[in-house]
Amino acid sequence: MQKYILVRHGQTEWNKEGKYTGQSDIPLNKTGREQAKAASDDILAMEPDIIFSSDLQRAEETARLIRAKKISIPLITDQRLREIHQGEWEGLHEEEIRKRFEAQFETRKNDSLKTAPPGGETIGEVYERVLDFLREVQEKYIQKQLILIVAHGVVLAIIDLISCGEPINKVFDHIPANAKPKIVTIGGL
Repeated sequence: MQKYILVRHGQTEWNKEGKYTGQSDIPLNKTGREQAKAASDDILAMEPDIIFSSDLQRAEETARLIRAKKISIPLITDQRLREIHQGEWEGLHEEEIRKRFEAQFETRKNDSLKTAPPGGETIGEVYERVLDFLREVQEKYIQKQLILIVAHGVVLAIIDLISCGEPINKVFDHIPANAKPKIVTIGGL
């Protein structure tokens, strides 16, 4: 069984403003950089063997800031750790989405596993790519005992649900706070 430290990227301006970010490549804001630096000592004290990060800049910058004091830890970016693609909803506030996409919003709320925002992904699609990533890590990095994953809310919620065996449709109840580490254990997949 491998242990994983899950860390959501630091805050961005869109997080602060309550906008759906998805795969829009938004950088950290000042608070987000401070959050990553503040989390660094506690995370590095756990002595992770390797760091995986989404390739979106907010996650990769968070990973690099965490790793800054111990650059000997390998850092690998992976597109499968990207946030859910929110399609036409990216950059919008929930209130605006509810007005402009009322029917799709309600349908997705009731069946997020199979329903995507226009031009976006379903939770089921994100689950499949995250599961593919985890299987590869377990196969290729079996010798690594503690793996740090720096990614996004939905991706980390899915990993958390896999670790505790809860249904994936509870994903939105497991979205972590920015730059707050959580340790989970995952057996064979």
